[in-house]
Amino acid sequence: MSRPVIFASIFILTVTAAGVAQTSDQDSTIVELQKQLDEMRSQMMKMQNRISELEAGRRIPATNASTDPVPSQAHTSPAQAFQSQPDEARSAQPTSLRFKGLTLTPGGFLEGTMLVRTRNENADIANNYSAIPLNGSSNANLSEFRGTARNSEFSLLAQGAAGGTKLTGYVETDFLGAAPTANYVESNSWTPRLRQLWVQLDRPSGWTITAGQTWSLLTTNEKGIATLAELRPTTQDGQYVVGFTWTRQRAFRVTRNFNDRLWAAFAVEEPETTYSAAFVPANVMGLNTSQNASTGVNLLPFLPNYSNGFSTSLAPDLLAKIAFERGWGHFEIKAVGRFFRDRIASTATTNGHTNTTEGYGVGFGAQLPFAHKKLEIPVEGLLGQGIGRYGSSGLPDATLNPITGELRPLREARIMGGLVYHRTNRLDLYTYGGDEYVGRYSFVAPGGTAAGYGSPLVSYSGCTNEVALNTCSGANRNIYEATVGYWYRLYRGEFGRLEQGNQVVYIHRGLWSGMGRAPQGADLVAYTSLRFYLP
Repeated sequence: MSRPVIFASIFILTVTAAGVAQTSDQDSTIVELQKQLDEMRSQMMKMQNRISELEAGRRIPATNASTDPVPSQAHTSPAQAFQSQPDEARSAQPTSLRFKGLTLTPGGFLEGTMLVRTRNENADIANNYSAIPLNGSSNANLSEFRGTARNSEFSLLAQGAAGGTKLTGYVETDFLGAAPTANYVESNSWTPRLRQLWVQLDRPSGWTITAGQTWSLLTTNEKGIATLAELRPTTQDGQYVVGFTWTRQRAFRVTRNFNDRLWAAFAVEEPETTYSAAFVPANVMGLNTSQNASTGVNLLPFLPNYSNGFSTSLAPDLLAKIAFERGWGHFEIKAVGRFFRDRIASTATTNGHTNTTEGYGVGFGAQLPFAHKKLEIPVEGLLGQGIGRYGSSGLPDATLNPITGELRPLREARIMGGLVYHRTNRLDLYTYGGDEYVGRYSFVAPGGTAAGYGSPLVSYSGCTNEVALNTCSGANRNIYEATVGYWYRLYRGEFGRLEQGNQVVYIHRGLWSGMGRAPQGADLVAYTSLRFYLP
């Protein structure tokens, strides 16, 4: 209803009343109609005032996030990925701002976390799965207590339109970066760290182009194949869960949406090679710890025990994914192709040569809802060769041939599953479990010693006391984890959301067998966190 409609109605009623008044023998009727007309005029004036108030409200720059084409949970933290329930009151939506035609939506959370490890990992909020202290070592006899606020996140989502094309930009940071002078001694001055930064074009035809630093296409999605819709474990552990497949890296991705039921995507992503070898031939170049990795001008040089350089990979990683939703659940299959390269440098007496090998991986992911989404079961897995760095445990991609120096991709497999139970609109319970395995690829070095990865010639015979175990090492065979926890919403309203959570984690680390009994490692970790989500 608008002002012209109101005035037209008044005019029609006035004319009607005047016509009736011309009938001289109906004076009493005219008086009654006049009273009704006055009453209707009063009601219409009230309606006009209400319309004026509503129109003034529309001119306020802030807009409600319900108009945001990206789901509100997408630009929040991992802990929110499972907290949007059908029966939950949507009383507190993120506030968006208008700026020169763009809709800007800030997001993120402030977090304070305390954690206790039964064994010292010298780590912050993220567990170091592949370096869990071995039983009997000094760190296995020392516990660890940490308090941290570094997992706090801030994000900004920018959205606009150019004709029928939707334009989106997103940036997300936390404080898990560390400058050379950062420490826990006094100031605790930790630097911001880039998590995501990307731009996206979304066409009405269903084509989407994304470029920048984002979660890998191998990371399982909760809905379709969309950025800001990754199916991430809702744990407090900064390294998520053993068996979780993920990276955040530079990428160029093209996605096609087929009627919101079938999606397909292809991406080229930044390559990087991680390796582990019992014997490293002389003059190997092209690795992230090689001499050539420390000579870059525009890249951060490799500094021992501090930073990593870049491996000089041949080509980007090639990834593809198909996702489908046929009315119940979300399912996807995915694949990755990789290329590894290194070089043995020439000397005065030997000729140099370059080595190139390939790796691959195939996997699946699913989100299975039950009981009207009160219970959700996420599950995923990946199998292949040379896929170590795509897993939470940080296992190596490859090892080295001790004669040729060639990078040999390692056989690897991982799986992760969980249960997420939305007990009420305030309480969410979860449990996850995962396992990562890396195969043995052994060689014999020119001197007859152990080479490659997981060689049975590795000796554990001296790992019999605490001092010896401090330097005892071997190749990881498999790492597994079981965890349980909850998130409880203490407050949800126009000022944001306050949540408290606890988590308990058990991690086990097993090594490949060698000469003597192979040592094992395990750790038990307890977290407690308080998070305030921005409105």
